[in-house]
Amino acid sequence: MFGMKLKRNNYPNIQHEVLASEIKLLCLPVSQMYEELNTLVHDSLNKLCAAGFGFDINRQIVTVLKGARQFVKDPATDATTVYFAFGAEYPRLITDDPEIMDKASIPLLYVIALQPRFPEASRRKACAIMRRKLVRVLGYYKAADRAKMPFPVNIVEHAYCRDPKYFYDPSAIKTNSGSDGKKKQIADGKRKKKSSKKH
Repeated sequence: MFGMKLKRNNYPNIQHEVLASEIKLLCLPVSQMYEELNTLVHDSLNKLCAAGFGFDINRQIVTVLKGARQFVKDPATDATTVYFAFGAEYPRLITDDPEIMDKASIPLLYVIALQPRFPEASRRKACAIMRRKLVRVLGYYKAADRAKMPFPVNIVEHAYCRDPKYFYDPSAIKTNSGSDGKKKQIADGKRKKKSSKKH
């Protein structure tokens, strides 16, 4: 009980600053979304280190300097950095178990997708499940209600207005879209070799 209270105190449920890059994230296919997430994770690491958080080689938080907590409690700190920090500080609470991911909330899926310690396939899957759930949220709740919900649900309206493509066609959000691209490049390369032999 005390542990859960401590976690809530360390990471209070407040609305954080929304970045343009976070809105863009929800308008991309999973392959591009994954690459963008890695950039955001790198930025978040730098921000947290500067604020006084220390990380181990697995990018899990091991030390917190005095005053560093205020950084993740500050509404001006972007939600991505706060979510990454939560997953990095409480790794036992965050798992990439496929059965849990299928039932996980949208905010939890975002936390999972941000954690570099998980395999790429798991992080991509978290992205895909989260994006499909966001499509359903867009249809079930009014804009005013969504705006009050936890990140990233609260920015889905902004993402939809920016580019509604994947909200209309969620089947285009592929979990393995990155690997599909690599397979296509290999296949194209083989075809070019065959055609050059004929000549």
